[in-house]
Amino acid sequence: MSIIHRYIAKHVIASTLMVSMVVTALCFIIGMLRELRALGEGDYGFLQIVVHEILILPHEVYQFFPMLVLLGGVVGLGGLSQSHELMVMRASGISIQRIVLFVLNAALLLIIAATLMGELVAPRANFFAEKYKTLAQTLGQAVVTKSGVWIHEGNNFIHIDNMIGRRYLEGVTRYEFDDAHRLLASYYADTLEFEHGQWTSYNLVKTTINHDKTRIEKSSVAPWNLKLTPNLINVGLVEATALPLKKLVEYSRYLKQNRLQASVFQLELWQRVFQPLTTLVMVLLAIPFVFAAPRSVSIGRRIIFAIIIGFVFYILNAFFGQFSIVFQFHPIIAALLPTLFFALGGYLWMLKAV
Repeated sequence: MSIIHRYIAKHVIASTLMVSMVVTALCFIIGMLRELRALGEGDYGFLQIVVHEILILPHEVYQFFPMLVLLGGVVGLGGLSQSHELMVMRASGISIQRIVLFVLNAALLLIIAATLMGELVAPRANFFAEKYKTLAQTLGQAVVTKSGVWIHEGNNFIHIDNMIGRRYLEGVTRYEFDDAHRLLASYYADTLEFEHGQWTSYNLVKTTINHDKTRIEKSSVAPWNLKLTPNLINVGLVEATALPLKKLVEYSRYLKQNRLQASVFQLELWQRVFQPLTTLVMVLLAIPFVFAAPRSVSIGRRIIFAIIIGFVFYILNAFFGQFSIVFQFHPIIAALLPTLFFALGGYLWMLKAV
């Protein structure tokens, strides 16, 4: 690696890290303001809000990472351009193509680091953040274990094997006690489904316990006469953002095999798969910002324009994602379209610079 190669890479990486620190601070402040609305719910106090926001920061930064690399590239290369260092490099025989290669090499190091954080740290931290918040809000009424979720509501203890969305539960066992803590009845349902404001159980077996005998009743379909509040459901809910890629693949396959809605998990899967490609596209977009823009354009204006481009991409990505979920077209298309659109625009713009 040449001295110039290291010099350019150092500027791009340092600028990206600086931008990331600023965006991280903004995400933390905005998240704190958002969570203050839930202050005082159960044991969810100010300290719990701070812990929750710190835990979800890796996921939020990873979501914005392509935009951060775009801004870092613009700031790093823009600084070299403003000090006329790029002009000297080109005058000494270094082509724009080689400079682009140097920038891409720096971007690859950033992509590897971000991917490791996004797949090893962010999902687990996001999972613990949401569970920590829900447990604080519900005063410990719900507990997540390796074998499922336990919920305590009134004189009832409920165990749920799987929570699939907020409207579908699998393997639900309920134990009903009286005020003297004597077991009155146990229930087991293969599934619970929330329809028209009411939980409905399927393949329910109820065992009523008397002093000297038990009675078993079976129902294929029966109402579930116990309210499960949203906070209690949230504690065991599997969120797509809380799963690493391997788990996303397995869980998406499981949902499809059981004919359940898997589009949210598939969309998250493909967006993560294409994240490195999206980041490379954003790096390439940073090149025309420096070489194709007129010299009269200040670095501040270039940064503002780069922020606008980044947010347009973020909005398009979210729009196509929701569009694919609502209209049920393949998530791979929704995940790839914004990247391809920006790649084409960046390529055409770069032709003016190279």
